[in-house]
Amino acid sequence: MNRRTFLQSAVAAGTFASWLPGSILPSQIGANTAIKGWSLLDSLELLKTLRFPIVEIHPMGQPEPVPGQFPGFVFDQLTAEQKSGIRAALTPFPHVTAHLPYTGLDYFAGDEAAVKVVDTALEGSAYFGAELAVLHPKEGAWPLMLKRIRRWGDMAQERKMRIALETGYPRSVRDFVRLVREVDHPAVGATVDVGHQSQYAELLVKVRPEDRATPAGIKAYNDTTLAIIEELGPKTFHLHVHDIEPATWKEHMPVGTNFVDYKRLFTLLDKVDYRGYFILEIGGSPQDMEHHLRDGKSRLEAILARMA
Repeated sequence: MNRRTFLQSAVAAGTFASWLPGSILPSQIGANTAIKGWSLLDSLELLKTLRFPIVEIHPMGQPEPVPGQFPGFVFDQLTAEQKSGIRAALTPFPHVTAHLPYTGLDYFAGDEAAVKVVDTALEGSAYFGAELAVLHPKEGAWPLMLKRIRRWGDMAQERKMRIALETGYPRSVRDFVRLVREVDHPAVGATVDVGHQSQYAELLVKVRPEDRATPAGIKAYNDTTLAIIEELGPKTFHLHVHDIEPATWKEHMPVGTNFVDYKRLFTLLDKVDYRGYFILEIGGSPQDMEHHLRDGKSRLEAILARMA
């Protein structure tokens, strides 16, 4: 059986064999639990039903449903019963990642309370078996930024985890790549979110707002994403995937606007021997999320099958 036949039959069956060296496989596609208004356990149950092998949890927020908010947890506020329930709900997933808290936290500006929040979230992520934790870089003094990221890298390494800095800040490809390189920690790399490049200096000088939806504007955006991966190579640890609204560059849209050039993306990642995950991070109304997640998974699998 050749690779094309393998992938097509695997997609049809919904099951995937073990690793094929030098290839991107459907078994690398996961999803996060960010479904607004749902409980954490209900979100995990949906992702299990949709047969995602990887799930990204959020050590922030509440496990119970809260209108307009996605579910998560604050580790040191969980009861023993809640911890047991979350662990049991994660059992069906071979792989777990986490997204560390960021909203309202100035952890690179001398806010020690914010640092403690991230410490607790990292500890909780490890407790629930996360292999990797996503961290949003934020504005702050560069030396302090390096010091704290290295410290979290040490914490992650001790817990057999990795930290992946998410694209979006600093506001240029050059400085984001510089940050990852100057941290210079074996357990610290990057999360490339396909929708976080809209404010990067290198892109803004190439595309006027009125040209965003043009073929040239869309290509320039995709070029920027690929440039980060080309610069970082094996330091590209993780991806957040979705689609983008062409006219506005609004991110976290359901896969299918055809803005993100997944064929080019997967081809480059295959070339750099990417072994990480693709976490679907899609927004939308709670009642539509099952369809969006199922459809997004199917579309990405189909692209991989056509590339085989």
